[in-house]
Amino acid sequence: MNLSKLIHEVWKDERVKKAGIRKSEVKLIVKVTIDHMVSGLLKYGKLKLTGLFTMIIKEAKGRKIRNPQTGEITYSKDYNKINIKPSQRLKDGLKKFKKQ
Repeated sequence: MNLSKLIHEVWKDERVKKAGIRKSEVKLIVKVTIDHMVSGLLKYGKLKLTGLFTMIIKEAKGRKIRNPQTGEITYSKDYNKINIKPSQRLKDGLKKFKKQ
């Protein structure tokens, strides 16, 4: 699902229809939510959405790299990566999805 599909699905939800929120407003709300999720993850190093997942920024060590043409060995710098741990609710949903 991409961003435009997500916005459309949220807009079609009955709760949104009852509230009378326009699609342009839904688009703004979704984009602002994503922006705050990203900034929160970068600021605190952890983002936990109960019932969905937990994202944690972890530091990874650099690697040894060899140039195949020259055989020269270099090292990459340490870098950060994101670790995503799904919630039990999401794991159970995936099991049901797999059985179908």
